[in-house]
Amino acid sequence: MNRKQSQIPRSLVLFLFSFLSITIGSAQTVKVAVDNTEGKQHFPLISKGVCASIYYDDADHKVVELVAGHLADDIELVSSYRPETSLVNNIQSKYPVIIGTLGHNQFIDSLVASGKIDVSAIKGQWESFIITTVKKPAPGIKQALVITGSDRRGTAYGSFTLSESIGVSPWYWWADIIPEKQEEIYIKPKTYLQSSPSVKYRGIFINDEGFGGLNVWACKTYETEIGDIGPKTYARVFELMLRLKANLIWPAMHACTKPFYCYKENPVVADNYAIVVGTSHLEQMHCNTMTEWDEDQTGPWNYFVNRERIQSFWQDRVDLTKGYENFYTLGMRGTEDIEMQGAESVDDMVRITDQSISDQREILKNTIGQKAEEIPQVLCTYKEVLVTYQNGLDVPDDVTLLWADDNHGYTRQLCTPEEQKRSGGSGVYYHLSLLGTPEDYLWLNTISPSLVAYEMTKAYEYGADRIWMFNIGDIKPHEKELTFALQMAYDINRWMPSNAHLFLAEWAEDTFGKELADDITAILENYYRLAESGKPEHCYRLDYSPLELDGRIEAYRSLSGQVAEMKSRVPETLLPAYYQLVEYPVLGCRWINERNLMARRSLQKAAIGDMSALDDAQLAHHCHTQLDSITHYYNAINNDGKWNHIMCWHPWMSDEMPDVASKELVQLGKKAPKGHTVVLEDVICGPQLAFNDGVLKQVSMSEQHQAGEYTWQADKEGEVPVWIFATIPTSYVPSYKLTINGGEIKSELKHIGNIWHTQAAAPVWYKLGHAHLNKGSNTMQLSLPDSLLNIGEIHLGWYPPSRQNYKKQMMAEDYVKSKHGQLSTINVVSGLGLGKGVCIMPFTSPSLNVSHVGEAAWVEYDIELSGGQSEIEIRTLPTQRIHDGRTLSYAVSINGEEPVVFDVQADEFTPEWQDNVIRGFTSRKISYSAKDSVPVKLRIYFLDPGLVIRDIVVN
Repeated sequence: MNRKQSQIPRSLVLFLFSFLSITIGSAQTVKVAVDNTEGKQHFPLISKGVCASIYYDDADHKVVELVAGHLADDIELVSSYRPETSLVNNIQSKYPVIIGTLGHNQFIDSLVASGKIDVSAIKGQWESFIITTVKKPAPGIKQALVITGSDRRGTAYGSFTLSESIGVSPWYWWADIIPEKQEEIYIKPKTYLQSSPSVKYRGIFINDEGFGGLNVWACKTYETEIGDIGPKTYARVFELMLRLKANLIWPAMHACTKPFYCYKENPVVADNYAIVVGTSHLEQMHCNTMTEWDEDQTGPWNYFVNRERIQSFWQDRVDLTKGYENFYTLGMRGTEDIEMQGAESVDDMVRITDQSISDQREILKNTIGQKAEEIPQVLCTYKEVLVTYQNGLDVPDDVTLLWADDNHGYTRQLCTPEEQKRSGGSGVYYHLSLLGTPEDYLWLNTISPSLVAYEMTKAYEYGADRIWMFNIGDIKPHEKELTFALQMAYDINRWMPSNAHLFLAEWAEDTFGKELADDITAILENYYRLAESGKPEHCYRLDYSPLELDGRIEAYRSLSGQVAEMKSRVPETLLPAYYQLVEYPVLGCRWINERNLMARRSLQKAAIGDMSALDDAQLAHHCHTQLDSITHYYNAINNDGKWNHIMCWHPWMSDEMPDVASKELVQLGKKAPKGHTVVLEDVICGPQLAFNDGVLKQVSMSEQHQAGEYTWQADKEGEVPVWIFATIPTSYVPSYKLTINGGEIKSELKHIGNIWHTQAAAPVWYKLGHAHLNKGSNTMQLSLPDSLLNIGEIHLGWYPPSRQNYKKQMMAEDYVKSKHGQLSTINVVSGLGLGKGVCIMPFTSPSLNVSHVGEAAWVEYDIELSGGQSEIEIRTLPTQRIHDGRTLSYAVSINGEEPVVFDVQADEFTPEWQDNVIRGFTSRKISYSAKDSVPVKLRIYFLDPGLVIRDIVVN
């Protein structure tokens, strides 16, 4: 992979890359041109109080009848005039709208036969459509607006394209976006051609974890007659999907919701709306083992010992579903989101998965009556399934490989050149919502459009064009982000890394109007930027410096002030939408950040006896009540309680108030010895203990653990807590021995956050107990017999201090020089990282090793360093290498010295990876010594695509 490339003229290469960057997809999103004044040959959709009637053929698919009704609803919504809907064999209108599918609408087929419309561009194509006006198509008709689909979804997409063009948002119902009223609507005469989508299957996964959300809302507010997510709710979901031009559903599947096939109407409703039904990565063959498999009745979910009963389960479900349009998930996992039961090794997993896939394909072939190669099937390489695949699983060539991101928005693995040749193609399962390791983000969506564009364009360029599946939790509050993701899947050329930041402006204007768009765009840009330094669900555990903490609080206060000012200018009809889409997300981020950061600052102040700690504690309490208040308003008051029970600000987090300072704690801080942070480099280590890479850790095994020793001076006698900042094992309680002045400190170390699939948890502060310090000399002894327990800091005091302020911080785009590589170009991507990220394009450029650094693209920064030892920290987004056999590397040179190579790949579930995705960056450090203050030139060479510089700090 690191071979030197053949020489190609650089000018030609850059031209080709530029050309390819704007021609990577086939689709181009169509929008119908609409006018509010009559023009020559304009089609009068609404004119002088008269609506054009809508006609369809009862021989067409059921979805066509449904969308005809929805189009009538939409026209009434924007005009207050409701058109009639009827059949094409009884056209009474002089200006009809005809909706139909090729081969299924007699009127449209007659127009094709007579040459009055040309459908050659869409005939036989996937999900394509034409919208055109036809003069005098039949006796008594002056002009017709004809919407023709190549298939049933093409027809539906054409109809909803017209709806959106006249001002009806896909989210009109789900986000209460009420369109501006129009008295007259005319369609400009033209043939509007929509070709096939860029990605064939574009889907959503309703991951109903059950902590509030869609299930509780459906149960208590919307579908109370059954108290569940059922056909009434799904009809709304499927309508939304068609409006967003999605076509594939992974239904709700957690134990809080009855299985999709529990209600016989569910698959019927899906088929009526032309939605393809699949199932999630843990529901093979449309079977929900979490709730449908009863071990007491049918034995263990273990293919080693219970193969026949499991096959019977699969067979029954395929018998039920065979008449519908489906996508079947293959393979074998455990019940719930765990590894398969019974396997004792990776080899066992490979063997059983291989056997299960063979058996599943035999069931599909025999039951559906088609060749296995003709039935849509997918292997979701999620979590341990990827390990199984990487260790020799033989996947049939026609089965789609569905790669997963790392749960935090960074693609984990994409196709090698050989895998791109597979007939089944590949796709991506991407999270916009998560319950998982190391922390969830089930509440607010803070994944920026620019990050989605960067990762999914990369995936598309590596052949992932068969399926894009988005985990959207409970649908709300993912309205903006899902809209962007599905627009991109439909038309890969519409949004790319180079222009994804412009989406917010377009969305804001479409939703709230041109007058408010710029201000709303600025608010949302800052909303995403601030979350890049810590999601609202994660900020409680992030270590901000005093300047960062104060700046973060001030930034959120400013943002919420802008939201309040903007609200006074929002039309009354759009206030419910504004609250859901702008106000609540911003206020939620503000109050959770301010609560957690003020609570922490109060404890830090109390630790030094600062009475202002009590002011911070009081403010933290106020913020806590605000979280309840704004969520109550969202649920019970906004839009008269339409969304009651759907929003919960603590879906997986505790709703308890975090610890804050008290008068007693402040007094203890005043009386206690001054806090002391152990200088780990000064710990005298024995043969089993070493200080490497910034941590104390075990380096050798021995029955005799010789303790490391450290001494320091305390200013007074007293008792203080003992804290460690450590990585700890997750599957057992680690052993250690810590004594201070001869007294042993004992406390059971228990991780925080989620630790599924991990061996060790990312480093955080743990309180071990209390120690009595002497005035003057004190001695600490420490032994670490556990290799997974690594200590990064030790502090003695009532609360650990904040990380120190940086001496300098430079944003990625602050470079002073750059140079394109032989086969790559430097790109600055707006909206990526802390504002702008720096990377190389195209994603398909080759990997280079350090011997070919002269061929690499580079950027150079001027940095003024103080005299003495400086530490330069280079921070990159926590992206993953593109596929096996490649690295994620860059080389660093200071003042022209020999470059030093860093590979920043951090494998999923490792402590480093956990730390990276929580804080939003991967870190590598390089030291530099100088006698006096000196300017240096820091040059960074990009050796691999997929790497994004975020910022550079000097400590």
